[in-house]
Parts: sequence; C-alpha cells; structure tokens
Amino acid sequence: MTHRILCILLIATLCTACASTQSEANQDASALFLEFWNWVDENYIYFDEKDVDWIAVYNAYSATISNNNTTDEELFSAMEGALLELRDSHNRLESPQKRALTHPFRQGYEIHFDDRLIKDTYVTDSLGSQGNLYWGTIQDSIGYIYLRDFNRYGAFRSIFEQMAALEVSKVIIDVRNNSGGDSNAIPDLLGILVTEETTLGSYIEKAGPAHDDVSDLLPIKAYPDPTFHFDIPVNVLINRGSYSATSYFAAMMKGLPNVKLVGQITGGGGGGNLGYQLSNGWLVAVSVSDFIDKTGASIEPGVEPDITIENTAADIATGRDVMLEVAME
Repeated sequence: MTHRILCILLIATLCTACASTQSEANQDASALFLEFWNWVDENYIYFDEKDVDWIAVYNAYSATISNNNTTDEELFSAMEGALLELRDSHNRLESPQKRALTHPFRQGYEIHFDDRLIKDTYVTDSLGSQGNLYWGTIQDSIGYIYLRDFNRYGAFRSIFEQMAALEVSKVIIDVRNNSGGDSNAIPDLLGILVTEETTLGSYIEKAGPAHDDVSDLLPIKAYPDPTFHFDIPVNVLINRGSYSATSYFAAMMKGLPNVKLVGQITGGGGGGNLGYQLSNGWLVAVSVSDFIDKTGASIEPGVEPDITIENTAADIATGRDVMLEVAME
C-alpha cells in the first residue's frame, strides 16, 4: 500500500548525475526519441482512457527530428509535445537544464477560492493549526477543517475528536485547491467513519508492455477504528484545483455513511507515476497505475461532487463563498 496509492518518482538527481558522464550532443536524436517513445508506449496506463493514438503521435513528432540538425532543445520540445498529447499532469520530462510543461488540468474551469475570506468572514472560533491543517468553528456549531496540502496532516484524527467533544452539528472538510501529496494515511484515517470493513476503491498497475496489460484489482479498505467512531455528518468541499492525492481522498470519502461531496469536479490525477532515465541522462516519468472508485470507474478525469456548486469571481469579490454556504446548509 505504501508505494501503491500514489508514488511520484521524479528523480531529478539522476538527470544531473548522468549528464556529467554523457554528452547529449553526440546522441542520435531519432534513436533517443524512439527510446523515449518505446518506454512510454510500454509503461503508460491511460492510452485507452485518453483515447490517444500513440503511433500517430510518434509519426507527427519524429518527423520534426533530423539527426544532423536537431538540437537538444528541439529534441526536448518534441518529447515534451508528445507527452502533452496524453493530457496527464503526472507525466514529467526533465533535463539538467529545464523541466517540460505539464498538462494544465485546471484549464477550462472557473476556480474561485480564498481561504483568507473564510477565516475572516465565516470562522467564529479559530481552534488551531498544525502542519497543513487549519481548523475552527463556523456559526459556533459547524466544524471547519481546511487542508491545503496532503502532507503534514497527522493531526486529522485528534481534530475529529475535538469536533466530537464540541458536539458540532456537522464538519466541513475543505480541500479546494489542494494539489495533492501523500495519500497513504487516508485509509487508516477513514476508519473513524466506518462501522464495518469497507472498500474505498481499488488499485491497478501496468503488468506488461501491451496497452491492456494491467494487474487485477487490488482493493483498498478501511477498517473500523476500535476506539473512536465519528457519526456526525461530513461535507467535503472540492474544486477543479483538487488534484492527485486529493482526488484519491474525495473518491474514498464519496459514498461513506454521512458523507457528501460539495462543489466542483476535482482535477483528477488518478495515476501514480514511475521515472526512467534515458540514455542521454534525461528523465521521463509517466502514470503506471490507476485508482478505481467504488463504482468501478477511473478517477483520472476527476471525482464528481454529490452536490454541484461553484463560486464566481463576483462572489469572492463581494465577500461570499457560496460553495461553503451550501455546505453549511
């Protein structure tokens, strides 16, 4: 489980170390592009999900390469363009000099959120902060937890205990604009919300070079916490800026007793990725695993809310967070 839920292996040091022993300039540009293309072809998990003709991508971008005239910058640009065709923000390409553009998963969505507005306007009692967690109460009876990053969130369990002791009417967990991090602790955390063994979703990974070579489903489960059960309603606020581990969290929470997702479809990012060092020292990394939700669907396109609502720029400008207000109601 530790390495399976989300493993982003961007080993930038490999690029620097190898670059000192090999000259990029004397590499065959066409051979390097083919090496890159072949590795992605055999390891990327979402070709069918993204409906990408990878052979057509090879034909289009390899045609821009001439071994006699292609510069490192032009070769890098061809690889970058090919990866962008996969529309996956977990994919990476790095050389010692630069990092490639990544797919803009927020593109096409209106995202309006300001955590300062919530603290200044809605929170009636600020109760604490630790790591990436902030918590307080709204209208004296609603618990509010804001998590801006899925790292350093070990206080989650104790915050729920505080909320139970305060006898709040509900808890709102706000993970808007949380772009991810480490999701490994989530299944254990969710043990406080279930009363029986509960499947939160499943994991699959690439198992061979063919596009459809994947493993069997590997269930991810939550088990009841023997010392504490939280049976107060929970609303999870999400938006398109909720990506990667945050989509895992949303998918695992969705459908649990007393839990509703409120807001906007998440940014997706269901894949864990793996890095490979090309023979010229550059690093390429692509998604090699996928998270499958309780309905059997991949979360790569995003996790849909139970209740759809979006803020407008005018809402925020006038001091209102309509998404939060709906969750409060």
